[in-house]
Amino acid sequence: MAQVNKQASDSLERIKEDVRNAYKYFEKNYKRYHEFRKYIFKESINEQKRSAMIQLQRPVLEFNILEAYISRLLGEFAQQEPSIIVSPAEGLQVDPQVLQITEDHIRHVYNTANKDSFSYNIYKDCLAGGYSVAKVWTDYASPMSFHQQIYLTRVFDPTLCGFDPAARAPHKGDGHYCFELFPMLKSDFERDYPEVDLKGVSFIRDMEGFNWSYANVDDSKIVLICDYFEKRKYRKRIVQLADGRVMTVKDYERMAAHWEKQGYIEQLPVIVGKPRWTMLEKIVRYRLIENQVLEFEETDYTYLPYVFFDGNSIILTEGTSNNTFQMTRPYVYHARGIQDLKNFAGISLANFLENQIQHKFIVKKEAIPKEKDYVEALNNIQRANTVVVNAYDENDPNKAIPDPIREVVNVGAPPEIMGAFQVTDPTTQTILGSYASNVGKDETRISGKAVIESATQGNAAAMPYIVGFLQGLTQVGNIIVDLIPKYLIGKRTIPLMDSAGEQYYQDVNSEGQPVLNYGDRALKVNVEAGVSFQVQKNRALEQIIALMNASQQFGQFMNSPQGLKILVGNLTIYGADRLQQAIDPYLQEQAQQQQQMMQMQQEAAQNNPQMIRAQAELMKVQTQAQQNEIENQFEIARLSTEKELADAKILEAEAKVSQAQIDSAVRLEESQTSLEVHALETAAKMAEVRQRAEAHHVDMRKGMKELTQGEENEKV
Repeated sequence: MAQVNKQASDSLERIKEDVRNAYKYFEKNYKRYHEFRKYIFKESINEQKRSAMIQLQRPVLEFNILEAYISRLLGEFAQQEPSIIVSPAEGLQVDPQVLQITEDHIRHVYNTANKDSFSYNIYKDCLAGGYSVAKVWTDYASPMSFHQQIYLTRVFDPTLCGFDPAARAPHKGDGHYCFELFPMLKSDFERDYPEVDLKGVSFIRDMEGFNWSYANVDDSKIVLICDYFEKRKYRKRIVQLADGRVMTVKDYERMAAHWEKQGYIEQLPVIVGKPRWTMLEKIVRYRLIENQVLEFEETDYTYLPYVFFDGNSIILTEGTSNNTFQMTRPYVYHARGIQDLKNFAGISLANFLENQIQHKFIVKKEAIPKEKDYVEALNNIQRANTVVVNAYDENDPNKAIPDPIREVVNVGAPPEIMGAFQVTDPTTQTILGSYASNVGKDETRISGKAVIESATQGNAAAMPYIVGFLQGLTQVGNIIVDLIPKYLIGKRTIPLMDSAGEQYYQDVNSEGQPVLNYGDRALKVNVEAGVSFQVQKNRALEQIIALMNASQQFGQFMNSPQGLKILVGNLTIYGADRLQQAIDPYLQEQAQQQQQMMQMQQEAAQNNPQMIRAQAELMKVQTQAQQNEIENQFEIARLSTEKELADAKILEAEAKVSQAQIDSAVRLEESQTSLEVHALETAAKMAEVRQRAEAHHVDMRKGMKELTQGEENEKV
């Protein structure tokens, strides 16, 4: 038993006040939970209406039409399987293998709880009662074990649980406290807590309001034990490391000391920025009764361990003071009136049938014959006989009896009764939003799978209850993620389950294995709606069959050993697991038989004389072919050599011709060069002659000019 300190004892009155306030706030929802579950699953006529029917001498009959709708939704929900996604918080780097292990371990915890119908009962509570409550806790794997495990379960009675009225999240995890009450017989309590004094505890029969102890009708005395969980805030300095992790300063110092002690070679992650102060939360647990606190402990929890699963509640305002309250509503909340109408119309119809006239004939007294056989025909109408009556008075044969006998005509039931009785079914569908989405289609052409799919689509009005279930399941996942590094410590081999539903085990927290040492709020969980792996297999099998019919080549592949494995892997029939285990040995046996058959055929062929002669002829033909091939290769080599020699001679001739052409070109080039030199010399000589002629001509002109000038001078 955890030690109780004085501070915990001083908190008794405050805790009791919180419990009373939470009970008072949710009291109407508690009553509505029990009222509707009884109305749906037990009887839709209460004691008051039953007494009224008895006084009116009417048959007390019930025509329950609401449970069928809830059973339909539960049947569809059984094929659903939530999709779990674990991701790191923003800015943090987490090993992908750690994420996968965490996700698969959460799935294992869910699966273990579902073996006790956890999800089914939670969803049933939400549909029939309006809400439900789940609990996450840790305990040792066995009385002789030192390893703790994480467990999940639905509480025994959701109406014995309470939450902080100030909580606003759908799962109520943002509240300051939560609690659960456990009724225990006084004798059992005194045996389990012999040191606790129950003096001053009053066991009264008044059950109105909230009482910590009471007496049952059979005089058994009940003590209420309360497990009260409360958030306690404390101030801490935190730092951020270079790898994105955030931890308290003390945790960082502790990690540095461990790092140095182990002598790690890699560098310790450095602190980025400056440390800052923050407010952190931890959960403390009280166990108390009416007059004292029995236990107190500080837990390792970061979240409140009780999770509220909201069906489809609504926040309403009451009165003129703007006080708000939460009203939880079952799925059939608004269909209660139509259920009462169904019962009333059915009772009225049954009452009419019960009071229907049973007589078949109206016979006047004078017309009744005295003969016994004739009277028997009138009294026993079930026996085939002729009905004989007197047409004349036996005392006065001349006096005729007018209308001596006539049949009794029953009045039919009022059409309003049958109309009211029949209209309740479609009206119920309208109120609940549950209808067949294949209305107007040819039902003879709709397959069974199509009917199931259309029915699922027709129940979209129940989706708010699925949303509330997933919100609660997401909070459960976050609680489990927070507890994993705190309780799955040391070298462990933990059970896991993958998305295909296969169980396996993984070593953690050892050398070469993943280490589950992520910090608080380092991971977050998101749970989404999905279908079960079995439904996925059914859909895959349908697509495979359709493709096999559409493509002959695909059908041949699926009939091969590789395709056969895929086909068997998608079967959901009874014994499908044994089929999967047997397929590999079967294929190996088939391959061995085929190989042995081929060997036997080869041996039989080798011992057959005709086959021996055929093989000899074949070998002779093959030898002759090989000889011909060799001769052909020699001939090809000879022709190739001759061709190479001819090509060489051609190349030599071409080389000589090319050399002659080169020499002619050189000589032509030399002659052209000589002609060009001669032309240049000739041009130079002609230029010199021309220059001399021009000079001589200039001299002649000058002499003539001088001569003319002399003659003119002489004339003068």
